[in-house]
Amino acid sequence: MKYSQKKLPKSTIELEVELTPEEVNKHKAKACEEISKEVKIPGFRPGHVPAEVLEKHVDKKYILAHTYELAIQHSYAEIVVKENLQVVSRPKIDLEDSKEKEPFKFKATVAILPEVKVKDHKSIKIPKEEVKISAKEVEETLEDMQKYFMTWQDVEREVKKGDRVELDFEGFEPPTKDAKEPKAIPNTSSKNHPVIVGEGSLVPGFEDNIVGMKKGEKKEFTLTFPADYHSKDFQKKKVLFKVELKRIEEGIKPTFDETLVEKITGKKTKVEDFKKDVESDLKSHKERKAKQDRENKYLEKLIEKTEVEIPDSLIEEEIDYIVEEVKHDIESKGIPFDKFLEKTKMTLEDLRKKYKAEAEKRIKLRLAISHLIKEEKIEVTDAELEEAFKNLPNFKIQAAGGQAPTPTREDKMRLKNNMLISKLFEKLLG
Repeated sequence: MKYSQKKLPKSTIELEVELTPEEVNKHKAKACEEISKEVKIPGFRPGHVPAEVLEKHVDKKYILAHTYELAIQHSYAEIVVKENLQVVSRPKIDLEDSKEKEPFKFKATVAILPEVKVKDHKSIKIPKEEVKISAKEVEETLEDMQKYFMTWQDVEREVKKGDRVELDFEGFEPPTKDAKEPKAIPNTSSKNHPVIVGEGSLVPGFEDNIVGMKKGEKKEFTLTFPADYHSKDFQKKKVLFKVELKRIEEGIKPTFDETLVEKITGKKTKVEDFKKDVESDLKSHKERKAKQDRENKYLEKLIEKTEVEIPDSLIEEEIDYIVEEVKHDIESKGIPFDKFLEKTKMTLEDLRKKYKAEAEKRIKLRLAISHLIKEEKIEVTDAELEEAFKNLPNFKIQAAGGQAPTPTREDKMRLKNNMLISKLFEKLLG
């Protein structure tokens, strides 16, 4: 086998490969062996049909195609190993016309791991913010807990913010000179619809119009939907609502005492001790968020300092992955993907263009992090990996039940990558 390689732009190389007729014949023998397992020829066992006999029963073009397929697979793999090529995409194969008695030639164009340059990453400084929890934050959290155990009673008065109401409503096209009678808009009506006034569950301005109404009262008002409303059909749309108030309930909060604490926690705890636990939980949550925000800020700065030529094939593969993520998310909500595209007036190609920049950013970030892990000599030992896996919540739960799971290779790789990144941040951010 003879071959040569040529560097192309964007971390791509072209391999020119030439095999002698003798080398091709070896692959042909293997091809015939594999094909003979699939055909039945009288007098011969499957997989033991001589090539000259097989050619009388199977189209020669089919045998030749499978021969070339094996020849390409084996010779390409051999070159990748021999040259230690860090390929990151599937090769694009171009065949040259070859006759059986001539050398077999083909070209393989493939993307390889790009060279990454990070300019002085040690100059990136992201200050650590001190996390504090105010008494107000604790009180607001306790108040939310009280709301969860709130009881409701009917009242005969005007609606106030915080009340729970039930109402009938329907949306109409506002009257015009041409159409004096308002026309009902599909999917804008509801009966005995429950709303806690002031929580903003309905279109902005709707709940403000309910404040001051009495049970049995009817009212009409016109609202303009926000420009960023989730349904494009209603963005900036004016709608006339006709409303009838059916019920008003007032919320009664329980006293925050040890009885309520026991309902919340399932055990007897002093109120002051519970408040300290709430403060500690809030601080832990805030610290995790501050840590994540700090890491994200670092990564944004890291991207600015990273130079890399990303192969087009790598970008296309990442776009494939993102589009699949979007599709899964849409369909998990019960919306067919084609209906989503139709509703948003987008084509699949539009969607791919939309996420191209995101795909480039993701790849650039992964390559930059991988580069720094090597440069900073960050490592995770097998013992550390084993211990980390045992401390995973799911492992602990299953182990407690006597069924400790065995991690797959993918599980280990995923956990190891997370640990490497975590160690990198510890070293760079402290």
